[in-house]
This record gives sequence, C-alpha cells and structure tokens, in this order.
Amino acid sequence: MDRFNGIPAIGFGTYPLTGVEAERCVAAALEIGIRHVDTAQMYGNEKPIGRGIVASGVPRGEVFLVTKVDPSNLGATRFADSVKRSVDDLGTVPDLLLIHWPPSDGDIDGPVERLLREGERGMARSLGVSNFSPRQMRRAQDLAGGSLICNQVEFHPLLDQSKLLVAARELNMVLTAYSPLARGRCMEEQVVKDIAARHGRPASEVVLRWIIQQGVAAIPMTRKRENAASNLRAADFALSTEEMAAISALSSRNLRLINPSWMTQGWD
Repeated sequence: MDRFNGIPAIGFGTYPLTGVEAERCVAAALEIGIRHVDTAQMYGNEKPIGRGIVASGVPRGEVFLVTKVDPSNLGATRFADSVKRSVDDLGTVPDLLLIHWPPSDGDIDGPVERLLREGERGMARSLGVSNFSPRQMRRAQDLAGGSLICNQVEFHPLLDQSKLLVAARELNMVLTAYSPLARGRCMEEQVVKDIAARHGRPASEVVLRWIIQQGVAAIPMTRKRENAASNLRAADFALSTEEMAAISALSSRNLRLINPSWMTQGWD
C-alpha cells in the first residue's frame, strides 16, 4: 500500500458511525487489511473506534489513527483538555491530530500554535489541518515551520480542488479526501461507468484510484465488509493518462457537499 507523508493511501472514514456499529466496522476494516482509520471529536465515536482497533487484533503500531479537534475546542481554555480527552477515549495517542475546521473568524494563528504545543507535549505523532483554504494552508505551514503533513478536505471528481492540490504539493503537505465518492454520485457518471467496465472494476474503485493516483489519500466510509475490501483494491491497478483526464473533466460540475454556513471568513 502506498503511503503519502506516511499516511496510508486508502483509509477508513468513520462518520456517522457510532457505538457498537462503529466498533464492528473498524475491526472489520482492519481485519481485511486497511491500516488507516479516521475519526474526530465531532463524530462522538472516539471510544468505540479505540475499542474497534483493539478488537481487530491488529497491532497498534500497524494502524495509522487520525482524530480532529472540534471547532468549539479551538480556544485557549479548551484545546489541550479536549485533546487529552481524545487520547483517553481512543486509549492511545493518535498518529495524526488535525484542526477539524479553521475558526469561523478566519484567524488561524492561535489554534495552529495550540496544535503545535500538543505535538510538543507528545499528544500526537504528527500534525495537520482540515478544511483549510490554500491561503490558510500557507499561513499554517509557515507558523509550523513546515512540519504539518496533511490537509483533509472534500475531494472527489465532481469538485475542482486543483488549487488546493497545487498548494499542498508546494507546501509538502498531503491532501486526504473525505466524501471521496461524493456520496455515490460519482459512480452515476457515464464516463466513470465506461472506464470501470473497461477495467472490469466497480465504479467506486475507479474513483478511488483516480484520487490516490494523484497522491491524495482517501477515507471512504462503508458499513459493508465487502465494500471495504473493494476499496482497498483501488491500489491494485492504474488508470491511463487519458482516463485520468476524462474523470478530471467532471470537476466542471463543481459539486460541493460540505459547505457550512458558519464558515464566512477566510474560507473558500
């Protein structure tokens, strides 16, 4: 399995899984070979995710675990305590700790500085951000002295994220794609269906292959063990230059699924 800045290319997203279902699905994903698990304070499932990792029997050192600081916890009085709770709930220190969203006022300096302090305290093995615009990425990486490894964002063929991808490469940061299948809409596109038929692959594998072939990690969520296994197989083949371009052309749809009304300052 390819890794980008140490992040396994295919991971397992856990929103909106909770409770026993979250534990079961994470254990199943790890059992079939996935080694990258994503969660967040916002999802309310860190405890079952931690239990699922243990239940899988996969050694902790083989699992790349990601969690994210909730927007309500970015202030000076709550940041550190929230990270400590995440570590306690997960039962382990995460491999990657992200700021889930930039603050709504657009002032990222304080949250990024607090993130860096948590890294210095050993509360995460690596650090990054999520949902940061190119300008915010550059400012955050400057504050971090180049140490941030990731920006987790909505990324799929129906949304043009080329500016973010260029910025990430310039900054030696990796993008991680959430909603990588656009909640199934990508598989409805005829060009994707045609390429999938040509390769004898499910359309979902073609979309995930398009993502990781650009050096972007992907964290699809599924409740079905067979779908998780299929997602992992996206690493087993390649798309041609022409096929990549045909899928990329779908970005003219400019379909953004996640666009919160409270993000009004400094975010695009």
